[in-house]
Amino acid sequence: MDKIIWDNSFSVGVPTLDKQHQKIISIINQLIADPTSDFGSVSVAKILNELTHFASEHFITEEDLLAKFDYPDLPSQRKEHKAFRTRLAGYCMEAMHSNSAIPLHILAFLKGWWVDHILVKDMDYRPFLASRDVK
Repeated sequence: MDKIIWDNSFSVGVPTLDKQHQKIISIINQLIADPTSDFGSVSVAKILNELTHFASEHFITEEDLLAKFDYPDLPSQRKEHKAFRTRLAGYCMEAMHSNSAIPLHILAFLKGWWVDHILVKDMDYRPFLASRDVK
């Protein structure tokens, strides 16, 4: 599986959020780089833990910013964020009981969810925030 390559098409126009998105992509790319790693290994657990922590931090930052400006689709964003956190928690639990390579469906989900979420869902708020001169 190819790594996610950041380019300007991923920019939501808010440097703080862009940097957080880049960090999340970097974490996911660590898993993609070595898909044969033991899914239950300490190194994979550390990466999944980092992803869990950083994604949660990002969601709080993003939701707080959108709430500050009364973004009308904030409930939908929150719902997607919650669904991602729930699914990721399930994968973390699965990893605790595994001694095989990282399942391809997990890598595909992580890559697909973030690419789609940034390029579709997050891009919906880009013009909204830009119209309010949020930087």
